[in-house]
Amino acid sequence: MANSAEKNRISGFTPLEVLVALVIIGMISVMIIGRSDIGRTDLLAQTEVIKSHIRYTQARSMNSDRIWGIRSDAAGQSYWLFVDGDPDIKHTLPGEESDSVDLMRYKLTLTTTTLSFDNRGRPCDDKDGTQLLENDLFLTLSTGAGAMTTIRVTPNTGFVP
Repeated sequence: MANSAEKNRISGFTPLEVLVALVIIGMISVMIIGRSDIGRTDLLAQTEVIKSHIRYTQARSMNSDRIWGIRSDAAGQSYWLFVDGDPDIKHTLPGEESDSVDLMRYKLTLTTTTLSFDNRGRPCDDKDGTQLLENDLFLTLSTGAGAMTTIRVTPNTGFVP
């Protein structure tokens, strides 16, 4: 009788216990991986938004025969659209609710810059649209965690790849 009692006490996990443990591990993994990727997604999405804002600014310059530009603040926490060489007067960019884009809501920072376009759409590195870019302009958008993307504006054409 002792042998049959010992046979019934075989140690190990039941299939149900193994399944529950795997489900719990999977749920924890999804939460950890999903949260770590949010900053990178915001970074990539906001990079494309900034590129489209630069293209919009160039188009405004070519279509209105005025100097339009984008400037970021000294801390790189926001940027805005300006016209006629006056970066203190902010204009609302398409798709935005206020006159400046707050990058801090995404926990991002942008290279401090002033980029304007003359009436032909050529990129300039001053607010008045008189100093044409001689070399590529690189704008860096970064997260607090160290991830970053670079936006390139080419001289002469203002092409933003």
